[in-house]
Formats: sequence, structure tokens, C-alpha cells
Amino acid sequence: MNAMPCGKNETSLAPSQLELFLSVIEHDHTFQDIRLGVKLPVFKVKSALRELEEANFIEEQQNQYFLTEKGRGWDKRYLILREDEY
Repeated sequence: MNAMPCGKNETSLAPSQLELFLSVIEHDHTFQDIRLGVKLPVFKVKSALRELEEANFIEEQQNQYFLTEKGRGWDKRYLILREDEY
């Protein structure tokens, strides 16, 4: 039995978007700083942050966002689809 890749179907974010958000949140914690870091419209940033929180990649504390253990351990190589899933 093959294991599911980490992150697959947990968010609708593309692997590159997930990597971008997590790398920005690693250093910037406020909504405004994250929005400026990812250079996306407000509604997309809000949606992505909500998805990342629901998937337990980040957590919000006092209007700041932080990586969870899962978010800190994320590695894009786990998001590569197996050949039999194409």
C-alpha cells in the first residue's frame, strides 16, 4: 500500500503556493506582512490562510500567524504525485 503524499488534498493551493505561503509565514506573522510577502489580493490571502489553518499548517494567535509543527516540517518533495495517479 502506498502512502498518500503529505499535503495532497489538504488544501486547494498548488505546491508552489503552499511553499510560498509557508516560507513567508515562517518570517512574517501579521496579515499585512504576509499579504505583502505573497503579493496576492486580500481575498486570496484570506482564503489561503483559512485553508492552511484548517489543514493544520498554521495557527492564528492574537492576529498573528505561526507555523505549526506540521507547517515547519512540510517539504515539497512529499507533494509530488506518484506516477500511477496521473
